[in-house]
Parts: sequence; structure tokens; C-alpha cells
Amino acid sequence: MFASFPVRRCAAIAATLFVAAVSAEAQSGKGVFLGIQYAGSSLGVKEAAEDLKFGGGFGVHAGVGVSERWAVLANFDRSVLTGANDTNVELTQYDALLRLNLVGAKSPLKLFAAAGATARTANSGRDFEEISPTAGGGLQLFLTPKLAVHGTALWTFGKLTRASGLSGNTIDEQFQSTQARVQAGVSLYLFGK
Repeated sequence: MFASFPVRRCAAIAATLFVAAVSAEAQSGKGVFLGIQYAGSSLGVKEAAEDLKFGGGFGVHAGVGVSERWAVLANFDRSVLTGANDTNVELTQYDALLRLNLVGAKSPLKLFAAAGATARTANSGRDFEEISPTAGGGLQLFLTPKLAVHGTALWTFGKLTRASGLSGNTIDEQFQSTQARVQAGVSLYLFGK
């Protein structure tokens, strides 16, 4: 009985998404939009030989769809990850992204790619920060002309610099890192058709 529970849950989610997709309305994606999202993240730090365990949090985003294919997006999210000795690490991201609709420019379901820059900070008693390139993609489904849900995966590559080293008091330390993020959220288009 318990073994079939995940199968039933997955089937229910798939059925709900299918009904939403069938009843969804086409939207161009143009105009100003605001939203919130769940944000999950993991971070691998090569030089420190440490990987931070996946952690969750929340975020907000705002953007402008400048055409049916292109949008400019600003994003903020914060996650709490688990580091060595079960210490909590707060990871904050500020993204400036350009989003390109690859498929579905005039349909309710859109497949998109995103790329840009991410300013990151990490804190676990020691502060780190840096601006790094980010790329990824996702799906967006319009439930109404003004309301859309999305799922996004983003990867950020680059270095984290120890913030205390930025003041000139100590030697700069930089750590090569790879970060993976997933987001699931909702966007409200302020001027839907």
C-alpha cells in the first residue's frame, strides 16, 4: 500500500498538469510581470573540497516581456543549505537574466532558455561574495492571460571570494564553485490580454 503512494501522487500531479495545460489560455508573454517562487539550491566548492547539501527557500522576481520571444528578468532568492558539521549556510542570489522563448511563443506552454549574471553571497560565520555567469532553462504555463506558473533550472559557475579579503586586511581567498538551482513559482502579468 505504501509503495504505491508515490506512484499515486505522481499520477495525480501529472493529471492536474494535463488538465491545466488543456484549459490554459494562450498568452504572448509581453508586458510587465511580478512573481514569487520556491527556490532550492546546492553548491559545490572545489578548493574547499566541500559540497553544501541541497536546501530550500523562497524568492521574488520581476520582469518585462519585450516581445513574444524575449524577456528581461530580475530575480532574488535565498536558500539555507547544510554544510560541514551540519552548519547552516545562507545562500543569497540576485540575478539579471535575459530569457528567450524557444518553443510556444503564441501558446500557453512555453519552453525557454535563460542566461545572465548572478551576484551571490554565502554566510556561515564567514562571508563570501562574487558575481558569476548563470545559464539555464525552464517551462512556463499560462493558466489565464494574467497568471502563469513556471519551473526553472539554473546553473551558476564562478568563484566565491572571502568578503573579509576584499577590505585589504587579509589575503584574498577565492574558491571555485558550481551552483545548481531549481525554482517553481507563479507570475502575475499586470497587463494580460
